[in-house]
Amino acid sequence: MSKSSKKGFDYFLTRQILEEYGKTPLELRLQWLYMGNLLRMGYDRKIVEIQDKFREAKI
Repeated sequence: MSKSSKKGFDYFLTRQILEEYGKTPLELRLQWLYMGNLLRMGYDRKIVEIQDKFREAKI
């Protein structure tokens, strides 16, 4: 795939960061997801549409 055809974003997490996250209790991780979902529900519809396009690399 050529660089010009790539869309979206990329980032890097070290193995240590992933291992530390894995040690976080499941209940807390689920609470983070739930709170993020509540926050997103308060967003304007247009913002949600833009976020969805970004996630699908359509922007």
